[in-house]
Amino acid sequence: MTEETPSVEALHKKAIDAAISCNWQNAVSLNKQILTLEPDNTEVLNRLAKALFEMGSYSQAKKIYHQVLELDPYNTIAEKNLKKVTTLKKDGVTNSSNSMSLSPGMFLEEPGVTTLVNLVKVAEPQKLLKLSPGTVVSLVPKKRGVSVTDSTNSYLGAFPDDSAFHLLKLLKGGNKYMSIIKSIRPNGLTVLIREIYRSKKFKNQASFLDENRIVAFSSENIPFIGERIGDDGVDLTNGSDEMTV
Repeated sequence: MTEETPSVEALHKKAIDAAISCNWQNAVSLNKQILTLEPDNTEVLNRLAKALFEMGSYSQAKKIYHQVLELDPYNTIAEKNLKKVTTLKKDGVTNSSNSMSLSPGMFLEEPGVTTLVNLVKVAEPQKLLKLSPGTVVSLVPKKRGVSVTDSTNSYLGAFPDDSAFHLLKLLKGGNKYMSIIKSIRPNGLTVLIREIYRSKKFKNQASFLDENRIVAFSSENIPFIGERIGDDGVDLTNGSDEMTV
């Protein structure tokens, strides 16, 4: 191993960093490089398939997931993602909804600050199955409800009436929230909501009851993009652009 040639460990780290940054083309290249040294590494094969999936190369991703299952018939990651990619018929559609770079920050459990919502009136399965856990989504307040959209403003689902009523009251009062996808099913979508700014009006009032709080993505790198607010309220980002662990 020369000085110019990175070690296998270094290549693994670069490949993971590329995925965290959503640099899927680089992730493909790096994982293919590792596979020349470790051709039967199912973890690397799964990473390669994931990167190809995010680039819209569904048939290639499907082929690699099959390869993983030939090596390890009980590989749950490959099994789950193979079912997902099998529903997508055509190649060439990049998963733009997950284009935002991830960071080492993550959503942490905070009493009264985080909650989990199962959306209703969700989009068609073909659209949902192109999404990925950890993708940042937008909350769109309506007159009598709250919709959720992706980065292209495409509709994904809506809040149940009781949750929407509660959140609208908080939004109208000046609170600010961020949301990411927690889990995806063919006919269902669950999002994690996080309070990032509490207005002066709700200074002593938590956004969510303790029984609604959850721990999410404790082992994944999920984006948390905060914003610095003035002195008229409580900035829950602690004055930084990211919440780090």
